[in-house]
Amino acid sequence: MTRARTGINRLAAAVAGIAAAAFAPCSHADDAQALFDRLAPSVVTVLAYDEAGAAAGQGSGVALGGGRIVSNCHVVRDAARLEVQAAQQRHAARWTRADSSRDLCVLEAEGFAGPPVRIRPLAGLAVGEPVHAIGNPLGFGLAVSSGLVTRLAEIDGERVILSSAAQSPGSSGGGLFDAQGRLVGISTGVLSAGQQLNIALPADWVAQLASRGIAPPAVPPLPEPEPRWVDEGFAMQEAGAWQRLQAHALAWRAAQPTAARASLFLAAALFNQDEVAQAEAALREALRQDDHMAHAWHYLGLVLHQAGRQAEAEQAMDRALALLPASSGVYLARGRWRLDAGQPAQALPLAERAVAIAPEEPQHWLLLGAVRQALGQPDEAIRAYRAGLSLNERDEAARNQLARLLAGRGQDAAAHRTLAEHAGRTTDARTLIAVGLADYDRQRYVPAEDAFRRAIAAAPDMAEGWEKLGHVLVKMQRDDEAAEALDRALQLDPNRVEARIERSNLHGRRGDLRAALADARRATELAPQEPRTWRGLAFHSTAAQDPRTAIAAYRRIDDMGRATVADLATLGDLLSRSGDASGALAVFTKAEALDPRDAGLMVNISAFHGRAGDRAKARQYIDRALAIDPRHAVALSSLGYLQLLGGTTDEAVKTLERAVAIDPSLSNSWINLGHAYLRARNAGRAIAALDKALALTPNAFDAHIYIAQAYLATRDGAKADAHAQKVLAKLPDMVPALGLALLGQLMDGRADEALATYRRLQARDPLAARRFREQAIGVGLAGAAGLPP
Repeated sequence: MTRARTGINRLAAAVAGIAAAAFAPCSHADDAQALFDRLAPSVVTVLAYDEAGAAAGQGSGVALGGGRIVSNCHVVRDAARLEVQAAQQRHAARWTRADSSRDLCVLEAEGFAGPPVRIRPLAGLAVGEPVHAIGNPLGFGLAVSSGLVTRLAEIDGERVILSSAAQSPGSSGGGLFDAQGRLVGISTGVLSAGQQLNIALPADWVAQLASRGIAPPAVPPLPEPEPRWVDEGFAMQEAGAWQRLQAHALAWRAAQPTAARASLFLAAALFNQDEVAQAEAALREALRQDDHMAHAWHYLGLVLHQAGRQAEAEQAMDRALALLPASSGVYLARGRWRLDAGQPAQALPLAERAVAIAPEEPQHWLLLGAVRQALGQPDEAIRAYRAGLSLNERDEAARNQLARLLAGRGQDAAAHRTLAEHAGRTTDARTLIAVGLADYDRQRYVPAEDAFRRAIAAAPDMAEGWEKLGHVLVKMQRDDEAAEALDRALQLDPNRVEARIERSNLHGRRGDLRAALADARRATELAPQEPRTWRGLAFHSTAAQDPRTAIAAYRRIDDMGRATVADLATLGDLLSRSGDASGALAVFTKAEALDPRDAGLMVNISAFHGRAGDRAKARQYIDRALAIDPRHAVALSSLGYLQLLGGTTDEAVKTLERAVAIDPSLSNSWINLGHAYLRARNAGRAIAALDKALALTPNAFDAHIYIAQAYLATRDGAKADAHAQKVLAKLPDMVPALGLALLGQLMDGRADEALATYRRLQARDPLAARRFREQAIGVGLAGAAGLPP
């Protein structure tokens, strides 16, 4: 599970997988070599590529004659393009027949003329017979391994062959032959890696493909791309291109007659061309199709007001507000109507409400300024006009109104000229900060940044402006600029707690844990009764591998009586990881009593039981988490890992693919997915998933182990070695990492480095060293035979 194990626990699982695959016995009998020499021209390597043309995996195949090849469907089914390699030549290929339930597919390869194999029926095959597997294990090139038929087993109601002839990723689709060179089976997978029991599908099934298999579906022609009706409509509306918008909306209605928004855009175009009656008709049609469109009712109110039907206009506006109470445009329109009717006192609450809902809109502030001016409140009007002009300096009418007000208040001519040329520079900084905070709260970070920068320009020594600028730059992932802004805020006022917390988090994201902890500790000193400061200290202490400090910080929040369920869930997890099972259980029990429907808590309790080895209890709590929140990415990742442990690899892949789709920022989900792809023998996808994991968590040792395996499967020894070395830099005696480095160096032709690695491996584990050497010799790696036994 994602949280049910540490990186070392997961590394142990990786170690077991590598050892099982790498320690396979090899056979070098003369008869096997002679058989290989005779049959190799009938066995090919199948290469799969994704849509971008990158290698997505590889397997093996067996010639049937006439350019036809049989392989496993799982090797070819997800590929955008296929090739087969025979000797040194490559041929374009495509699958033409598939029996997915039996995992057998037939390919046709252009220009391939490999000799067909002879097929032996399953009925005459006996347990104990010698057999030889020929394929391309790990992508090293064609190789033979020998063994015995150990059992004729029944899986999913079908009889299959189990043998001790070793297989590895890349062997899938290769041939299992008897001593006379007759095909008895198609290699497909490993049933039990520890016992080297490998599955082959009976060769009889190949002849049945003609009746059981299905042809690939016809690829339908791609439809013409649908116009981006809404986006293009908004762009025309923003540009005031009303005739173009009218034509666009009519075309939209013709293509999608039930699209209510098409009629709404048409109404906007007509209204702005003074076609009031036609605009009303378009709006009535939009509302006939969807009478819950608040914007259509709002626009209808504007049209009816323009037509002089005020009572109906007010009814339309009431309907718009009933559907969308936070419609600032309704308050703006009604405020203007009241002001135009000489009722500024009635217009005032409407203008104030419009500003409160959307303070980033300049017309709301300008209406408020006009209302205040009409009420004889020049100071309030000046402030409102300044706020509006800070958002839109190009509004000449508003600028002139403000200039007249300032002149009336005794401002000198120089100040008046400055206003006319640079209205934003004299804006009150606190007003701009308020505007920026409103944008920030609505996740409108670009206008928020603009407002905060204007506040700083107006008052460069105001620490609050720098602090808020730092906050918004962090949200925009502009960390260098954010750091400068937060540094400036704390230079001006070292006691700003919010700036301390934000800078602490920024240091943490950049990997400077010492600086993160220094700011976090200072924040707890400045605000010891504020739980957020202690949470920050706990978070960064956990990242610094100081669970004792983190536990003490969460205990402090709990002692205040202000611990949330999330706090208790994390505290329980820390106690569990620290070996305090009884303390963890007590905290989890308290948290569960507070909220038994907290999905994150269920995940952590599941992890607790997983560490205790109670997989059934762990699954019970994961199921509870997903019943509460089916899109909980951490719970899905944990479920996928449990499915991997249970041997249901296909289910695990689907679960983990969903986990990363929901939250692609969780490295554990990508690691688990890469592990699952490896189990499914899809090295290309494993590499892509593990690359994403390492981009998120560069020091995840288990990810380096898995991706090294995957690169070996794709014949990239240099990269396999590079990832193994990442692990060995921290864990220099890890046997699987040494073995992977050895195989990668041999594959890359670096014999001297391979010898040095081999000697390290011998010193650490002589038996493992011998087995890795035998494996390398068995797959034909140059230089392997020269390693001392």
